[in-house]
Amino acid sequence: MNYAHTPNLMSDALERAYAHTFLNETQPLSLKKGLRTVGRALSRGAKAVGRGIVAVINAQAEARARNMLYNRTPW
Repeated sequence: MNYAHTPNLMSDALERAYAHTFLNETQPLSLKKGLRTVGRALSRGAKAVGRGIVAVINAQAEARARNMLYNRTPW
């Protein structure tokens, strides 16, 4: 059997330093804090999508109004 060799992503020294820093962190990981961060990100994303949809609707309404003003054709 041939096994694909995957290269190490970090050197041993870097991995030890990273693990040491992570394990000696003064603030424990908090599920509540993580969920709050995810919730804020989702909220910002939803608001941005809503603003984009409103902008498209307004642009379409302006285009219809301009078309009716200049061509005198109803939509």
